[in-house]
Amino acid sequence: MAANGAKGLSVYEAIHRRRMAWKFEDRPVPASTIDTMLDAAIWAPNHRLTEPWRFFVLDQDSPVRRVAAEMARQTVLDRGGDERRADAGRDKILDAPCLMYVYCVPGQDEAATRENYAAVCCAIQNMALAGVSEGVAVTWETGGITRAEGIPELLGADPAWDLVTILFIGYPDEHPLSRRTPVTQFVQWHKREDPAVVS
Repeated sequence: MAANGAKGLSVYEAIHRRRMAWKFEDRPVPASTIDTMLDAAIWAPNHRLTEPWRFFVLDQDSPVRRVAAEMARQTVLDRGGDERRADAGRDKILDAPCLMYVYCVPGQDEAATRENYAAVCCAIQNMALAGVSEGVAVTWETGGITRAEGIPELLGADPAWDLVTILFIGYPDEHPLSRRTPVTQFVQWHKREDPAVVS
């Protein structure tokens, strides 16, 4: 992914270029870039227009980020991790050029909650695809460091909201390759005139 982005690329190019990254260049992502990506996020499909997404952006040197990092470290230790893993979890929180906690507001029932969660995931994918155009990578984190107690209160999030992911956003300093199984392995296509169907 080019560091200066790829404005004007097709949606297909963005889909195929999108990658997560764990190594980032040591330079900040402009707030205007994050705003552009967030604007793309909220145009995700959203049944009933519940707009269930909530975003908390933490600047790299903010006091809130430093507290969140220590909370992540303690969570790893509390769950039986060793000092090395705990320090690595803390450093992941501290080092990302931009850090974002993404929450989902539950619905009025289980079905609506599932719809809301799906909408938030679509919003994050929109953000990741917009990131390709801006030259940045968006990396999802759903592991142990996302389970730190007290994070909602630290951020100002409603404790009833569901944390979907922590996003690490920055200009990638690596260009990982990926692969996918051909889509034909996952599709059953019932055509209009199927001889297997007995009338």
